Amino acid sequence: MVSLQQVTKVFENRPAVNNISFTVSAGETFILLGTSGCGKTTTLKMINRLTEATEGTILVNGKNILEQPATILRRNIGYVVQHNTLFPHYSVAENIAVVPNLLLWDKEKTNARINKLIDKLHLSPNLLGVYPGQLSGGEAQRVNLARALVADPPILLMDEPFGALDTITRSAIRKEFAQLDELKRKTIVMVTHDVQEAFEMGSRICLMDKGRIMQTGKPAELLFHPANDFVRDFFSESWLQLCFMVLKLTDVWPFLLNEPASEYANYEEVSPAITLSKAMQLTKEKNEKKTLLVVNDNTTDKKTITGEGILYAFSEYQRNQ
Repeated sequence: MVSLQQVTKVFENRPAVNNISFTVSAGETFILLGTSGCGKTTTLKMINRLTEATEGTILVNGKNILEQPATILRRNIGYVVQHNTLFPHYSVAENIAVVPNLLLWDKEKTNARINKLIDKLHLSPNLLGVYPGQLSGGEAQRVNLARALVADPPILLMDEPFGALDTITRSAIRKEFAQLDELKRKTIVMVTHDVQEAFEMGSRICLMDKGRIMQTGKPAELLFHPANDFVRDFFSESWLQLCFMVLKLTDVWPFLLNEPASEYANYEEVSPAITLSKAMQLTKEKNEKKTLLVVNDNTTDKKTITGEGILYAFSEYQRNQ
């Protein structure tokens, strides 16, 4: 668990972070979202004491971070940044082994952990002996993540971890990371300015502006119950797309009509746990209009729906918010 209590950071008489408070629960992916200069990276750096708070209290697992040396604190917190921070004169294996060596792991334990991680991160074992300058951007970022995860820290801090990658590589790696079991067991605080990335990866989102928190909540809460005009305007351009990313068929289930389909309908069975976005894609797959057969495991109910039915259910859901 990570908790910030009335934390402020002042640079040259100007508050970069201004009296903010939030708590990140164990196992949660908590996103710090906002434009450049809003204070999100400074907030992240204060958690592992890369920069010290001017005022306030920061707790990690219930303990004040000032009660232990910064070096010890950081060994128990993984840290991934946007740019390649690998040591250029260390091989890939040597880069990943930095923290295990500091913790005095034996070589056999270190090598076993490295091999397990590179397999999970889809890195070739042939890369272990090469140097960072020989890696692609995607490979380098996977190695950065392996180095952060190798000692299995319970907390992971990520500062724009995909920002230096091209759009296609960024999207692919982001999806891989979201499905990685190593990440699902960790408490993650992640900085991004990418709204879609925030909604795709976050359990909760903390939207910041000018050093202050504008609203903290689950993605759907920010979309349907914005705290103020700033929050509403921030998401306005991509509001509908974000809604379809966040909401699942289970969310709109009461409003899904069981649509009659012709005997020639092209059916595809789906789970109600898929998002509205994915469901809409399936109804138009390969330029064919499909009817989806949605089977609700909790109630054994079944509904046949089309793209038009999904749009209707969403509009009814919105009207009832």
